[in-house]
Amino acid sequence: QSVLPWCHPPHAFAQRSLPSSDSSVIFRSLAAGQLQVLVDDHCVKGRVIFPGAGYLEMARAAAAAAAAGEALHGVFFLRPLAVEAVDVLECAVAAGRFEVRSGEAAGDAALADAAVHCSGSLAADAGGTRQRFEHALLRGGCAHAALAAALYAGFDAVGLQYGPGYRTLVEAWGGGGVAAARLQARSAAHGTRVHPADLDDALCVGALA
Repeated sequence: QSVLPWCHPPHAFAQRSLPSSDSSVIFRSLAAGQLQVLVDDHCVKGRVIFPGAGYLEMARAAAAAAAAGEALHGVFFLRPLAVEAVDVLECAVAAGRFEVRSGEAAGDAALADAAVHCSGSLAADAGGTRQRFEHALLRGGCAHAALAAALYAGFDAVGLQYGPGYRTLVEAWGGGGVAAARLQARSAAHGTRVHPADLDDALCVGALA
C-alpha cells in the first residue's frame, strides 16, 4: 500500500518561490491567468487595477508559505498597479517585512525596473485581537438603508467601474458614523483566505458611514 502526499494548488498570488541571493523569500505570480481572474472586474477608469485588498491577501499568502507570521502591520499602499502593464508580480518576505513589486522578467531572473506597490511589517498571529460584532445590533445603529445599486452607480460616476465579480453587496445600511452590509455568499474562494472582492466591498461600505 502506497501513501501519496496531498498537494495543495499554489495560491494565485503566490504561485511559485524563487531562489534568492539574500535572506529574503520571494514568491512570484504571472499577471495573466489565475491572478487576473481574481482581479479582472476591479476597474478604475477603464483599466484593471490591482485592488488594495489583493495586496493584503498576497502578503498573507506569501508570509504563510514562508512561515513568517500572517499578521500584517503598518501597511503602506505606495503606487497603483495596472495589471495589463506588467508581466509578473512578486512578494518578497524578509526580516519581518514584506514588499509587493511588479515588472518584467524572464525565467528566474530579477525583475527589470521593478516598481514597489505595497509594503509593511509581519508578525505572528496572536489570535487574541479579533472582535465579533453582532450584525443586527450594528445595523440597528445605522440611520438609513442604502441601495447597493445606487452605491455602485456613485462609484461608477467617479471612475470606479466595478464588474460583476466586484459587486458583492446585497444589502447595506449607513449613517451616524456607522455602516453595515451583507455580502453575497461565496461559493468558491479560489484558494484565498479572504477573497479580495469581499474585502474590497466591505471597505467600500465605509462610504455610507
